Amino acid sequence: MENGIDITLEVVCGKWKGAILWQLLHKDRLRFNELRRSLDGSISSRILSRELRKLIEDGLVERVDFETMPPRVEYCITPYGKTTASFLESMNEWGMAHKRMSASKSEMAEMINTKHDEKENELG
Repeated sequence: MENGIDITLEVVCGKWKGAILWQLLHKDRLRFNELRRSLDGSISSRILSRELRKLIEDGLVERVDFETMPPRVEYCITPYGKTTASFLESMNEWGMAHKRMSASKSEMAEMINTKHDEKENELG
């Protein structure tokens, strides 16, 4: 049985869609290479094109062609795409909190291991 979470995950999640939407929510318009660079350049052009196409088909992103020579195309988030802002913001906050928690867990584990090693050395 399909539910809203399954549909949402299909439309906006995956490795890149959420990140693309996040960038477009915070910038007015981005050209293809600007968008690619804003994603740390770690996405291939082919994958970015594919993900943008899907987001355009779903009505979340708009492709604006200025019909000039040389060609100039920009991408922007649609009003419908802006409806993703609240849950993407929540996802961002949760992710950052998780990262802090994971970092503090590893720091704590490292500290415990260091103290354990020091005690073993003392006992000798």
